[in-house]
Amino acid sequence: MASAPTRVAIVGACAIALHSGPAFTAMSHPPSELGGVPFGASLQELKRQYPEVSRNPDSDRQFQVYQMSALKGVSAKSPAAFNIYKSRVVGGQILLDSYNARYWYDRMVERYGKPDSCSYCTDPELVSASWMWGNGVRLHIGGGMLTMLTEEGATQRNDWMSRGTSNASAENGDEESDIGEQPRRFAQKKSRRKAAAAPSMAPAAEPQPTGWSGYYHAAKNKVDHWMGWSK
Repeated sequence: MASAPTRVAIVGACAIALHSGPAFTAMSHPPSELGGVPFGASLQELKRQYPEVSRNPDSDRQFQVYQMSALKGVSAKSPAAFNIYKSRVVGGQILLDSYNARYWYDRMVERYGKPDSCSYCTDPELVSASWMWGNGVRLHIGGGMLTMLTEEGATQRNDWMSRGTSNASAENGDEESDIGEQPRRFAQKKSRRKAAAAPSMAPAAEPQPTGWSGYYHAAKNKVDHWMGWSK
């Protein structure tokens, strides 16, 4: 298992690769969808195509992650997550393992050509590869994850990760606020006033996050587990 400094370096390298301006520009047409869901599709459209999708609890009102156990239409089972900003899909991630890493690396090379930068290119489980396009779309494979983001998606995801878990739970929102509806706003304010008046109690110990929640918790806080997928 990699040491803590190594895991922090991996997180930082991925953030730089996905957020910095491109030194090279891929010559192929840029990606416009992930898992059959076009960039810019509404959250409602995503849920119609993937009814089983669920909201990651680390989501907040500004940026949300919706995850599912497997993408449709691919031969290698691939757990995935979609990134949502202002009720629209701005990118997503595919979890890679020893069974599907080769499939996704080969498929990306076939579809988009050789990456702009690549190391350990002959080993899909260790490869770190990046493609970048002039319209700001970027694709990165590394650290057990395939990440594809629009320019806006990369900015908003980076800001979300920087926010960490410092937001109060009242700011996390819910599926209704993700869609743009706010019917619970006044009830939430009333609830917060009642909570302030109540005597303080020691918080119960929270269970350790697993799955996508574990991954995002680790990546956002740069702590002990780079990958929280437990199955």
